[in-house]
Amino acid sequence: MNRSHRSLPWYRWLRWGDYFLYILIVVVSLALFSRGPLLLGPSGGGQSADITVDGVVVKTIPADQLAQTGSFELDANGYHYTVEYEAGRIRISQADCPDQVCVQTGWVNRLGQVSACVPGHLILSVNGSPGAGEGEVTEPEVDVIIR
Repeated sequence: MNRSHRSLPWYRWLRWGDYFLYILIVVVSLALFSRGPLLLGPSGGGQSADITVDGVVVKTIPADQLAQTGSFELDANGYHYTVEYEAGRIRISQADCPDQVCVQTGWVNRLGQVSACVPGHLILSVNGSPGAGEGEVTEPEVDVIIR
């Protein structure tokens, strides 16, 4: 049994391939870490928010208004809602529907995120694309198709 390598420090018995592998792992980790927010999807930007009741858009909040702080009230199918928006995000803060799922969803700010109230048939969705200006609102890309 050859015990000569025990007296050497650990970095001496590594080969060039080991160093290459460690450097590759560090480079890939740094690349993923720095591009992580881009991989998660856009936030804020030129997005707008739509409030839909029974499949009909009843209110659209443009991106410049979403950047400010404000709130408004809305009635839909016998239920009363309070909607708040600030810093490019929006939420249903109060509702008198029985299950309160729309309130518990909290803030939505990413493209394609929704907050829905099933009893009131109300959907709050974030639409648009990052950097989109007025009149450039686009639909989010298809994520999944189930048959």
